[in-house]
Amino acid sequence: MDLKQINYFMWVYEERSFSRAAAKANVVQSALSMQIRRIEDEFGVLLFNRLPRGVEPTEAGRKLYERCVPITRNLALAREELSGASDLVALSGVIRVGLPGSFNRGVLCNILLPFMERYPDVRLTISEAYTGTLIDWVREGSVDFALGVRPSEEGGLIQKLIYRDRVVLMSGAPVNGPSFSACNLSEAENLKLILPAQNQSFGSLVQSYIDKGQIRAAKTIEINGTVGAFQLARFSDWGVLTPFVSVCQESDRSGMYVYPIVSPEIPFDLYLVYDKRRPPNIAARQFIAAIEAEMRVVDGIWHELSASAI
Repeated sequence: MDLKQINYFMWVYEERSFSRAAAKANVVQSALSMQIRRIEDEFGVLLFNRLPRGVEPTEAGRKLYERCVPITRNLALAREELSGASDLVALSGVIRVGLPGSFNRGVLCNILLPFMERYPDVRLTISEAYTGTLIDWVREGSVDFALGVRPSEEGGLIQKLIYRDRVVLMSGAPVNGPSFSACNLSEAENLKLILPAQNQSFGSLVQSYIDKGQIRAAKTIEINGTVGAFQLARFSDWGVLTPFVSVCQESDRSGMYVYPIVSPEIPFDLYLVYDKRRPPNIAARQFIAAIEAEMRVVDGIWHELSASAI
């Protein structure tokens, strides 16, 4: 069994489909199926049960996958070490990062500019999208890693909790008294609420709270975009639910009202997500460390504002 066959096998295992795995491998399905048959013939076992819709790994397939993951991970790390990228002073390479709009709006510039100054030979590509799209990009290999809420299915992905944020209500009008007053959305009066897209995980969660009466809203509007939602809320009496990271670094908070949500509890856990076979290289790990450092700064701002509101 060679490395190409290992990759083909892992893609079939993760996608549960020969056709989707073939598309990911950029080969015709018959060629990929033939390689899987060769592995099965070599070991004398059946790796997948072929079903009318997709495939299901056998016990032998599950055991082989567990052995293949460290092989591909170690090969990726070996390539990095052999390239000489262990010297942080002369760190170079390409980092392709997928980030949610709320993160980009709030703290990206505080991370990006110092990082580029410190590592001028590292090329960065930042792509913005909602979590569902970001996870697809990780699976496809379009980005090296992404930040987002936890994926509902692993599918060969590593998921590491990187920050536990707080959801706040932000508006350009005092819809809940003085800024940073605790807000109970189940008791809100005449709240006009901007909703995130329901086809995204956060949007569907907010809608479920509304359906159960845990969030009261007199009027709602759905805006599928961070910039548009913020602009409307920032300069009107409409409110938007957003993670605190998106508003914490506002240089001018005059005319901006931010309210911590005390009920219902709305989680917004930020995960680092990457493919098991493509662990972040040294440059990417330095960028992730910069993100984690900035999240500690965000925590400090939260505690400072909480103390001043008491």
